[in-house]
Amino acid sequence: MHLLRRLIIWSIPVFWIAAMELMRSSQGWWWLIIICLIVYLFLVLGFVCRFKFNKNFWHFLILPLLTTVAAWLCLIFFADTLYFHLVSVGVGLLLYFLINQYYLYFYVPFKYQPYSLESLSLYVSILAALFFLVACFGSLILLQISKYWIGLALLVFFFLLTYQYFWINKYSWNKNWPFVVVIVLLMVELFAVAAYLPTGYYVNALILTVVYYLTLGISKQALSGNLSKKKISSFLIVGGLCLLLVLISARWD
Repeated sequence: MHLLRRLIIWSIPVFWIAAMELMRSSQGWWWLIIICLIVYLFLVLGFVCRFKFNKNFWHFLILPLLTTVAAWLCLIFFADTLYFHLVSVGVGLLLYFLINQYYLYFYVPFKYQPYSLESLSLYVSILAALFFLVACFGSLILLQISKYWIGLALLVFFFLLTYQYFWINKYSWNKNWPFVVVIVLLMVELFAVAAYLPTGYYVNALILTVVYYLTLGISKQALSGNLSKKKISSFLIVGGLCLLLVLISARWD
């Protein structure tokens, strides 16, 4: 039984990469591919959670589901074959590490490292935000989709993403909801502003991702009661350097 569980976990990156390659070669079936991915993810996570479809199951489903959808949408805008393959493999491994942590948490608790799920959740959340922002800016610039529809998608996506991040860090909704609301509204407002920048959608997405990382980090410190001027300065310095690097390397049209 243990071997079967491990094989199911190992199948995640294989299934994801195969699905992305199929999508690239058979673009007319993109809608069927994402449906199959979501169903497969649902079944795998159900297996990990012992098919107990309770509140915890739905909470644990949020991050891998958002990451899958965001990465899939992002890859639609990748024209370069090499980058497409690299991101496909990277996301497959990312999903594997995340689901594997879930597996250790439920089945092998003595191997589970304390706070490893919380730390991994931060990195996965940041990458999921980057993928989704690339897709949103790409949809706005290349597909000319209305800002209102994209804004609505951003509201839903960042609400779920931010909510699960604070949940996995064990902060109650009664305590973290003001931070969730502020972060979500801030991201939507900044998206509307960044849409007017004379830069490409990758650069715009990177800028907003850095801001999202800063808001998550500062909010977590505030919720834990450890926020200080020194920590705020550290976050701002790191964020400022990242933004400066992005802006210097960007193409300004």
